[in-house]
Amino acid sequence: MRRLRLASRPLAHRIAPRRFLVAREGNVAVFFALASLPLLAFAGAAIDYGTATRTHAKLQAATDATALSLCQSASTTTTAQMQIQAQTMMAGYMGADGLTVDPLVVTANPRKVLLTTHMSSPALFGQITKTLDLNPAAFAQCATPMPKTFEIALVLDTTGSMGSSAGTTTKMQAAQQAAANFIDYVHNNPAFTAETRISIVPFAAAVAVDPATYRTATWIDQLGKSSYHWTNVTGATAAGFTSRFGIFDSLKSVSSNWGWAGCLETLPYPLNVQDGKPGASADSLYVPMFAPDEPGSGNTTYTTYGGNYSFNSYLNDSTGSNSCKADPSLSFAAAEARACKYTSPQGAASTTYNSYIGLPNGPNFACTSQPLQRLTSDVTVLKTLVGTLKPQGATNILEGLMWGWRTLSPNSVFADGVAYSTANVNKIIILMTDGANSWSDNPYTNYNQTLFFSMGYFKNADGSTPNGRLPAAYQNLSNTTQARGALDALTQAACGNAKSTGIQLYTIGFSTSGDPIDAQGLTLLNACASSQSQAFVANTSDALIAAFDQIAKSIGTLRLTQ
Repeated sequence: MRRLRLASRPLAHRIAPRRFLVAREGNVAVFFALASLPLLAFAGAAIDYGTATRTHAKLQAATDATALSLCQSASTTTTAQMQIQAQTMMAGYMGADGLTVDPLVVTANPRKVLLTTHMSSPALFGQITKTLDLNPAAFAQCATPMPKTFEIALVLDTTGSMGSSAGTTTKMQAAQQAAANFIDYVHNNPAFTAETRISIVPFAAAVAVDPATYRTATWIDQLGKSSYHWTNVTGATAAGFTSRFGIFDSLKSVSSNWGWAGCLETLPYPLNVQDGKPGASADSLYVPMFAPDEPGSGNTTYTTYGGNYSFNSYLNDSTGSNSCKADPSLSFAAAEARACKYTSPQGAASTTYNSYIGLPNGPNFACTSQPLQRLTSDVTVLKTLVGTLKPQGATNILEGLMWGWRTLSPNSVFADGVAYSTANVNKIIILMTDGANSWSDNPYTNYNQTLFFSMGYFKNADGSTPNGRLPAAYQNLSNTTQARGALDALTQAACGNAKSTGIQLYTIGFSTSGDPIDAQGLTLLNACASSQSQAFVANTSDALIAAFDQIAKSIGTLRLTQ
């Protein structure tokens, strides 16, 4: 019995501590369960906050982009229309669910647009954190600068290569679309004042002015006084001509296409890289560009005379008037120069397209571009001219650039531009070309050595050369490589002179894979631009349109103010 009692006591001692241990384990579990609640709430809040932060960043970016787009809308766009635009754009960025776009706040003069947006961001742990929706918000205010007045010259290459393909369209069609878009942008954007004007200067081997308007202009050599006027015509007085205009008028009786088309020859150096008006010297007057009848039978392709090949023989030398009989003994130069053959033109060649060289025969040989348009704010006039541009002819960047500058100049023949020092008026030239300066040579034996150009020939009928029109380092040209070097040097000098007046110069090289501009050409365009960021290269039609668009938007810069 004692043994039983003794045995029961240790058993009781063993049971009591075990019960205690079981009770203690339960308390610890409860303790940890209670302690984990704030930790869970903290972690949940961090997750919800991170989600809301990412939503807010995306919302802010979308709001900024939408606000900038609203400020770029046409000045005629109403607030209600912009509200719809804002809702549509924001939904495109963020999705429509949970998105709120507050009513826009729009002010004018200058236009400012305040856009406020909200995006629902449900809290996944909202039951714990007692926050059911974080609802991030974003706002942005865009503003156009105070409207400025611009004078802008669009100098557009219309040479034959512009007719080639550049993807889905021809290069010419792409240039027309790009120019039309640019004109619309400037007209509709509130960053440009109503006084902003644009000129358009199409160019190929030369630049034309309207022949009807400027036939009697005082800055054109009306009386044949310039030493460059008769370089390819002799005996003018005896034939009854006081200027090249008389020859054009006589030839017009044969074909309406043979009246003066408006092109002018390059001025002497350094006047040809400056923007001044003609002065006291007769050589500072502009000479109407006249391509002489090259000796031969008159043909729409080519002909020969004394072993020389002619590509612009548009009168038949073997059939002359009684007072101007053909004389086979005359040299090529003498036959080319005699004025009497123009008094009663006979045996005239067809005025059709010369398929051999891609130009029409006649006195306007190389004058292929539409007449330029002086500064105007008339959108219809500008876009109508753009729509009529056609690709034909060689490339003379110098003349395109110079006539673009002359349309902006307060000093030159038109005097349309305001003074260079005028506050709040910005002058801009946008030069687009798909090629390089080129003075086409005659690939066969020929006295003149080249095809006719705005500087005449390498060797004119009177024996003169283009030296008076060239810098000292580029005299006595004998090949097209030298000619290109001379034209490039003149172009670069003209660019520098224009920029020195404060003109901002943008260049666009339209260099497609099928017809690229070489390194020398791109180097010239880069040097002409006011900065590297203002020199563009477009490899496709879409890229050309985008380049014009980027230039337009950089001119009328928009900014976020908040």
